[in-house]
Formats: sequence, C-alpha cells, structure tokens
Amino acid sequence: MFNIITVDDEKMIKRSLRALIERAGTTYSVIGEATNGREALELIHYHPPHLLITDICMPEMDGLELIAEVKQRYQQMEIIVISGYGEFSYAQQALRHNVTDYLLKPIHPDEFLSTLQRIYERHERDAQRLAGRSQQMWSFLAHTEQIIQSIWTVQEKGLHEELEQFRLKVEASGMDAVLAKQIYVDQLVYISQKVSEMSGLSLKPASAMEPEQHHSLEKLYEKFQTACLGMLTEVIQLRNLGQSLQIRKAIRYINANFQNSDLSLVSAADSVSMSVTYFCRFFKEETGMSFMKYVTGLRMEKAKQLLTNPENRVHIVAERIGYSDYHHFAKAFKKNTGMTPSEFRNTHVFMDI
Repeated sequence: MFNIITVDDEKMIKRSLRALIERAGTTYSVIGEATNGREALELIHYHPPHLLITDICMPEMDGLELIAEVKQRYQQMEIIVISGYGEFSYAQQALRHNVTDYLLKPIHPDEFLSTLQRIYERHERDAQRLAGRSQQMWSFLAHTEQIIQSIWTVQEKGLHEELEQFRLKVEASGMDAVLAKQIYVDQLVYISQKVSEMSGLSLKPASAMEPEQHHSLEKLYEKFQTACLGMLTEVIQLRNLGQSLQIRKAIRYINANFQNSDLSLVSAADSVSMSVTYFCRFFKEETGMSFMKYVTGLRMEKAKQLLTNPENRVHIVAERIGYSDYHHFAKAFKKNTGMTPSEFRNTHVFMDI
C-alpha cells in the first residue's frame, strides 16, 4: 500500500484529492488529512506516509514551514505542492527544498493522476533496488569483516589484499556503477562504524564517495581504497599515541621505583601491560636509550647526591639506590663517572670544605 497524507485548509480541496486518489486504485490509501502544517506534523510523526500533498498558504504553520520540517526529519518522503497562480513564488521556494513536484490550482485530474503514478513507479523501483542492495551488502560482509580486521590489527599488506578481493567481487557481480557506489558507501559506513567503536575515533570517510554524481567502477574503488587506507593511518597514529602514553606511564613508574632493588624490566613492562619485547622497542623509541641505561642513569645521579653527604656510608648508598650487591654498584658507578664511589666522595667532600 502506498500511503498518502493531504494538507489543505480548504475542505473541498481535500475532498477532491481523496476522490482522485481513490479513483487511482486500491494501491493508494489516504491515511490522514490535516488543515495546517502543525496538524500534519503530528500525523506524520505517528504514521509517516510515502507521499505528502500540501498547500502553501495555511494558518498556524504554512506549507513552506511544513516542507522544511519534513525534509529535515524525513529526507526520503515524496512531497507534492499544490499552489495557486498567485503563490507561484512560494512554489519556487518549495522547490528549493527538493519537493518532488508542484501542481497549480485548480487541479487537473489527468495531470494529478499521471504525477501520482510516476511517483509510485519510482517508489517501487527504489524499493526493488534497495532490496537488491541489501542482498548485495550481505554477500560482501565476509570481505568487509576481513578489511576491518586488517585495519584494526594494522596489517597493511593484508588490507591491500582484502581490498583487491573486494574489488574483484564487485566487478564479477556485473552490477552497474550506481549500485556499486551504494555498495561501496554502505560498506564504508559499516567499516567506519566498527573501527570507530573499537578505537574511540570519530571516523566519517563515507563522505569521500559523495561529491561527484557519476563514477566509473575504477574510480569508485580508488575512493573506497583511499578511505580505508586513511582509516588505517588514523589507527596507526592512535596506536603510536597510545604506546607513547603507555611508555610515559612506565617512566613515571620507574622514576618512583628506581631505588627499589625489585625493579626490573619485567616489572616495568607489567606496569603498563606490555610484553617485554614490545616494551623494550617502544621504550627506546620514546627515550632514545635502553631500559637498563635509563635506570642506571637515575641511580647514578641519586648516588652522586647521596655520596656528597659524608654521613652516608658507601655500601648504604648502594642499597638506597636499588643495588643489593655493592661490587655491582661500584663497578657501575666507576663505568659511569670514571671513579670509584669512595674517590667521588673524597673529591667532592674536599671541594665542599
């Protein structure tokens, strides 16, 4: 059933429209009539029709206001404007809102029925196309899930392979460029939604498919590929940022615990839930040095500070900076400063005197 709502403040106009619609056959049904835009919006809210037929000059809320509201909320709804000769400028404004058609009063039955039939046939074609589009979308879902996985796991080579498989499937299906564009847009929306959910990013790459109306299959694929690779880049940047933040968190942990003899590479990696291998790699990228060199540097600076106080015995200094073995401390200290802990103390205590 093709549902219709009519809006006009003249009862005779609404009665005439109902009679014409009933004359067109049982395919059509008038599910509501309104006197002004406000009443029409209430009807539409509860029972959105396929087609809205409205006058322009009406009390409370006129046709132009109604059309603007409807197009904002129900973009796909068909709208026919009925206009008097003196209201032609208003009809022009209505056309700017992408109404389907406008008819002049008095209404000519044949013209009205022809317009109604044309809108209905387009509706049926769109419905069939949508059904085919839905089936096509499901047939591509397995490839789409692999593309999502490749993006999220940062597998660039795998992503290129999956994109190529997707392209070959589109071409093998024999679909035209119009349906192909819909498939690419639908899949891109799905991919971006899933990656956004996993990453917390706000991805809207489907707009890349929209600006131009006509594309070849090759051009459509290029845009689809570019958008997917763009998402991969954003995920890589997110991962790099996340790793950097994790390493900074680990550095704070190390700075707070370097005097503890239990501090180790494993405990530092565990503090940020990273494997030792990845932790070593990213720690060096962030700091420019290895974990051990960083910790040793902290300990040596603290040792120098403590050794300048003659009340701190050398072996106690070793313990206070995380060395349980004095000889290990002495060896590390000499390698770092060029002198033993005792030599360093004697030199600096003498200089202070």
